[in-house]
Amino acid sequence: MQASNVLYPNHSQSEGFFYILRKNRGLSFYTGLVSLLLIPVYLLLSQLDPRTVMGINTWIKPIKFAVSIGIFLWTMAWFLEQLNDFPGFRNRMEKYFVIALSVELILITLQAGRGVQSHFNNSTILDSVIYGVMGLFIFPMMVVPILMDRKFKLLSSKLDPRILISIRFSLWILAIASIIGFFISQRLSHAVGVPDGGPGLPLVNWSVNGGDIRIAHFVGIHALQVLPLFAVLAIKQSWNTLSVKIVSIGYSILVGAVFVNAMFGRPLI
Repeated sequence: MQASNVLYPNHSQSEGFFYILRKNRGLSFYTGLVSLLLIPVYLLLSQLDPRTVMGINTWIKPIKFAVSIGIFLWTMAWFLEQLNDFPGFRNRMEKYFVIALSVELILITLQAGRGVQSHFNNSTILDSVIYGVMGLFIFPMMVVPILMDRKFKLLSSKLDPRILISIRFSLWILAIASIIGFFISQRLSHAVGVPDGGPGLPLVNWSVNGGDIRIAHFVGIHALQVLPLFAVLAIKQSWNTLSVKIVSIGYSILVGAVFVNAMFGRPLI
């Protein structure tokens, strides 16, 4: 008998991560792939189009979101693949993630092409509608991770406890990150103590002169990758569940710390 697959307990060791995603979660796999394949297109457009929005090239935002959405969809596809006991729920969640994030990227691309802000933009009726539609599709992200956690709670005897702990912590952190995102949208600004669009760190453009709430949102979302990867390392190194709990709690504190730091108007660096 072939050894158990750490990432996919119900599959053999010979079946790789992307092979199983493509075979079983094709909707997420191919949508994520398209998102990542758009990156060179956006990069080319950034070289051909000199327009700027909030101080940076208009195509930088689509690039960042294409990277984030591709990684997010593949990560969530892996999460959902663990929920073999709930096929209906799993399929509904996959469709939600794909549709919501596809709408997000399409509208961000549209606004980049128009040379205007995609977020916090109520300058015209069209811009308000676009921003409202984005919010409508993303709003459930505050609740969906909690619904997923309830399903994972029922799988406690079927997954390696280190993987399970990392998934459940990361889902709750995602819910918190989504609430932070909603908080940003209600403020119509991500900067604290300075106007949006000032000097920022390369690529991410996080403010270097004041607080930036986007950092907590970003760190929180990427708990989805960081914590499970640590859990896999813990399995490989034969570390116990306590190590995963400590790292997960520490990561949760980190999200809170960068949020508080931003709200005090302090830059990350």
